[in-house]
Amino acid sequence: MLLTALIVGGCSGDDDSPTAGSTTSARPATTTTTRPSGEAPPASADGSIADAVADVLPSVVNVRTIVPGGGSGEGSGVVVDRNGIIVTNNHVVDGASEIAVAFNDGRHTRPLRGTVIGTAPERDLAVLRVAARDLVPIRIARSSSLRLGDDVIAVGFPLGLGGPTVTSGIVSGLNRTIEPGDGARLEGLLQTDAAINPGNSGGALVDRAGRLVGINTAAARAGAAENIGFAIEIDAALPIIEEIRSEPEATRAWLGISIASVESDSAAVALGLDPATRGVRITEVYDGGPAARAEVLPGDVIVALDGRPIGSARELTAAVARLDPGDSIELELIDTAGPRLVELTVTRRPR
Repeated sequence: MLLTALIVGGCSGDDDSPTAGSTTSARPATTTTTRPSGEAPPASADGSIADAVADVLPSVVNVRTIVPGGGSGEGSGVVVDRNGIIVTNNHVVDGASEIAVAFNDGRHTRPLRGTVIGTAPERDLAVLRVAARDLVPIRIARSSSLRLGDDVIAVGFPLGLGGPTVTSGIVSGLNRTIEPGDGARLEGLLQTDAAINPGNSGGALVDRAGRLVGINTAAARAGAAENIGFAIEIDAALPIIEEIRSEPEATRAWLGISIASVESDSAAVALGLDPATRGVRITEVYDGGPAARAEVLPGDVIVALDGRPIGSARELTAAVARLDPGDSIELELIDTAGPRLVELTVTRRPR
């Protein structure tokens, strides 16, 4: 399904419509999900919504921006590493000249200055750093384990109300594709009926155990639909976050594709492939990129790189992170017509 009547749930304020077509790139190293000693024990899967929210609140932040010309905006973010690493949406910080991050953890009573480490505009993700080493990282689940009807909770800072807002609902759709206004086409999203409003973007979508399953990114326009919001699956986001953190932008290799894991029999069958197929589905090929020049197509599944099996998006991201711009590689692809090999030369991700 492709839904185009959308607003970005991102910034609220004087300038509440930054676009997702910014610059830069994205990637993280290992994401820290272990809480510092002394933190409250994690909520159980059968606990109340209030228990889950209490566990999550210290890890969700308010991202406030100023853009050239005096405009301002607000969005949300999620702490993924106690050493100052925060994930948000690219459109929340796109074009910002100043970023301030306000916390709800009881430790940081004043906002801290945020710096953009890197972004992936094509996935509407950005990674920020603040000068702190005692943040409370959120616990992370596998979004691939979600089913239609599972309970989810959205936590963020919408509409400039001065504090965190919590809404709850269910997973109402899987693998959705949207085009949020001037932003990039986004694929493989979670759909939820938990209310998502301007300012929620970059905030947490969590399960009943208080574990992160998605990064909230957009909502259907008022009048076009009701109770339809979207989040970036955390399984797809983590390799990008790791990529941003792992190495300087200037040395990052780029294939020119967006990807999603094929890690289950059902996912393979849905693509018309043998149930045992494991790999990385190409969801988009960017014009002029290495993959486009090699005639790689959306829907192809990468099953090996230079003869080494690739079983997930995370494995492919790790393999590409070991490459340098200018390296030549061989990809083994498969689609409904069968397997094939392609050679391509990776480049630096363009601005």
